[in-house]
Amino acid sequence: MPFPPTPTPITCPACRAQITVPLRQIVDVSQEPKLKNALLSGRLNAFTCPVCHNSAALASPFLYHDADKELAFVFLPMQLGLRDADQQRIIGQFSKALMAQIPPEKRKAYLLTPKLFFTLQSLLDAVLEADGITKEMLDAQRAKLELLQQMAETTDNAAQQTLVRERAAEIDVTFFQMISAALASAQASQDQEGFAQLQQLRNNLLELTPLGQKVKTQQATLEAFQAKPDRDTLLAQLIQAPDAETRELLLTFGRPLLDYPFFQALTAKIEAATAATDKAEADRLVELRREILALREKLDSATKALFDERNELLREIMISDNLDEAVRAHLDDLDEVFFSVLETNVQAAQQAGQKATFDRLQAVADAVSRAIAATQPPEVRFLNALLSAPGLDETRKILEANRKALSPQLLDWMRSVAQGLRQDGRADDADQLTKIIAQAVEIAGSAATAPVAPTQPAPDSQPPAQPKPQILIAKR
Repeated sequence: MPFPPTPTPITCPACRAQITVPLRQIVDVSQEPKLKNALLSGRLNAFTCPVCHNSAALASPFLYHDADKELAFVFLPMQLGLRDADQQRIIGQFSKALMAQIPPEKRKAYLLTPKLFFTLQSLLDAVLEADGITKEMLDAQRAKLELLQQMAETTDNAAQQTLVRERAAEIDVTFFQMISAALASAQASQDQEGFAQLQQLRNNLLELTPLGQKVKTQQATLEAFQAKPDRDTLLAQLIQAPDAETRELLLTFGRPLLDYPFFQALTAKIEAATAATDKAEADRLVELRREILALREKLDSATKALFDERNELLREIMISDNLDEAVRAHLDDLDEVFFSVLETNVQAAQQAGQKATFDRLQAVADAVSRAIAATQPPEVRFLNALLSAPGLDETRKILEANRKALSPQLLDWMRSVAQGLRQDGRADDADQLTKIIAQAVEIAGSAATAPVAPTQPAPDSQPPAQPKPQILIAKR
C-alpha cells in the first residue's frame, strides 16, 4: 500500500507566507515507481507557493525504499544539524512505519539497518549505482552539467561562441537533451532571462558544432515535410536526406504515407534513372527503397510492441482492487497510446453490448482523469472545474466560492488561456471561457488584490464524470 504525502505547514522561503505543502517521508518506489523519477529529477518534495508562485524543493528527511534491489536509505539533510539522538529517533520512526506495511514473511535484514545519507547527491549516486550506473558515468554526466552551466553563464555572445568552438568535441546528444530539459524548466518557471540565455547557447551550438549542424539539418528537413506533409514532399526529403538518422526521423512522422502510391512514385524515379543510364542514381534509389522498407518494418514492430504494452497495462489496471492506486502507480505510462487503447476498448465494449466491461473501462477513465488532475497546479484544476461545469449558473457558484482567489494575475492568466484555446482552433471552449471570465470580473469587482490559490469546488459543483479521460486545459 503506497504511503501518502504528509500535509506539512511551512513558511514560504520567498514571500514568508504560512502555507501547507504535501511532503513525502516514506518514498517506497516498490509501491509507487513514479517517485523514483521525481527524486532523480529534483521534483520530490517540490512545491509552488500559492501566494507568490515561487517554486522550490524542501530539504526534508525521508526514507527511500526499493524492495526489488533491497535498498533502504535514509536522508537526513546536513543543514538541519540534527543531534545523534534525533537522527536515531527519525530513523526509528521511518523504519517502524515501513515495516508495518510489509508482511512478516517479506521482512529482510536490510530493512533493519537502513543506510544513512547527509547529502542528497550522495543518496542519488547510491540509487543510480544500484541501477548499474558507474561512478565514471556519473562523473561524465556531472562534467557535462558543469560545462552547460559554464556556457550558459557566459552571457557575452562572442565569448560564448569562442567557448563553444573550443569545447565542440564534447557536445553530444546527451548535451542537447540537457539543454532541452533546462529550456523546459526555465519556461515552466517563467524565467525569461534564463530561457533567453539558454536559447542563445542552443543557437550557438547548432551553428558552431558538428553535431549542431547535423541537428540543424534534421530540423530543416523535418520542418520542410511538416510544412507540406504529403507523399511527394516525403519522398523528396527522403531522397535528399544526408543520413539514415534523418530518414528514420522523417519516417517516424510520415509512416502513414508509406502506401502503394508512395512506392509507385519511388519505383518511377528508379525507372527514370535507369532509362537515363544513370546507374549510380538508380542503385542509390534501389538501396533507399530497401532501407525504407526495413525502417517501416522496424517502426511498425515498435508501434505494435508499445500498443501491446499499453493493452497489458490497461488489463492490469482493470483487474486491480483499487483503480486509483493502480493508476497512480503507472502515471508516467499514461501517454497518448494508452488513451487511444482505452478509447478503442470503450468503443468495442459499447458496440458489443458488454455493459460490465464498459462500466469498468469508464471507471478506469474516471480514475485516470482524477490522477492527472491531481498532478496539475491549483489554477489548472480550478479552470478545468469551471469549464466542466454544466452551465453558467454552476460556474457562478464556483467563482463565488473562490471570490478571494480571483486576483488580477489569475484573471490575466485565464485570458491568456482563452486566447490560446482560440489559436488552437477550440473556439467553443474559448467562447465559454470568455463568458466565465466576464463572470469572474463581475464577482471579483474591486476586491481583487493579492493572489490566493483557488480551492477545489464544493462537492455539488464538481465536474461530472467524463466518458473518456479528458483534461480540458492541460494533459500530461
